[in-house]
Order: sequence, then C-alpha cells, then structure tokens
Amino acid sequence: MTQRVTGRRQRRRGLTLWEVMLALAILGGSIAVIGQLVRLGVRSAGEARDLAQAQLLCEAKLAELSAGMEPLQGISAAPFPYELDWLYSVEVLPVDQAGLLAVRVTVEKLVENQAWPLSFSLQRWIIDPSLEFQQAEMEAVEGEETDSGSSSTTSPASSSSQGSSGETP
Repeated sequence: MTQRVTGRRQRRRGLTLWEVMLALAILGGSIAVIGQLVRLGVRSAGEARDLAQAQLLCEAKLAELSAGMEPLQGISAAPFPYELDWLYSVEVLPVDQAGLLAVRVTVEKLVENQAWPLSFSLQRWIIDPSLEFQQAEMEAVEGEETDSGSSSTTSPASSSSQGSSGETP
C-alpha cells in the first residue's frame, strides 16, 4: 500500500502559473477598457458643459437683441465682453412674412487642440424695429388727433358752463 501512494502523483491544491497569468491579463485588459471609458466620460462631460454654456450665451445675446439693447445688424465673430474665449455672430435675414425678421445668433468656442470649434445657433423671428417705430409714430399721431378733436368739443361746453355761472375769466 505504501508503494501505491509513493508511485502515484499527489495533486496539489492551488493555481498554476498559467491560470495566474490569464487572470492578470483579464484584469489588465479590464482596467484599460475602464480607463478609456472614464476618459470618454470626462471628455463628454466637458463638451456637455461647454454646450450648455454656449446655449446660455446664445439665449442671452438673442434676448439682448429682442429687447432692443443692441441694434439688429449683422455681426461676425465678435467676442463676448465677459467670456473672452467665446465668439458670437448675428445674422439678420428677411422672411416671407412682412414686418418680421429672422435673427440667428451663433456662438462658438475656439479651442486650439480641437479639430473643429464647438458652436451653437438659435434663430428667432422678431418684429422689424423700423416698422415697430413707424407704427408707434402713427399711433402717437392718431392719439394727438383724437385728443385735439375731443378737446375742441369739451372747450365750448366748459366755456358755456363758465358763462352760466356768471364768472368772468
């Protein structure tokens, strides 16, 4: 019985070198893939942040133009006064509808190490300010005509009431 035991190989419990190397290769490949995913996630988060900032800047500039704080005229690649690495362009285009203008604002961030700049555009239809001004003048003239016509009808009534009271001016 002793001969059988010594002639027979005993199996060792544990991992072989091949199994350890295979496990390390799988672990190394997983870490490399996860590292690339993290890098991609960081880059995408930065692009999303820049895109959100571009949208806010674009909306702000369009609101300034809509409110009349700046004249509606074409501007090309002008820097923002408070965001120096962002540029904006304004296009004013006529539309088929009379009295309206299409205003497109494009915001771009120029980054040296990117192949193309990050850009965002918004377009809004705005009432033509020159027509709005003409309409306001016409309403003012009509208002003056109405006021002068109504004051002439009330003045004789006021003079007749003064005459009946017996007071002299």
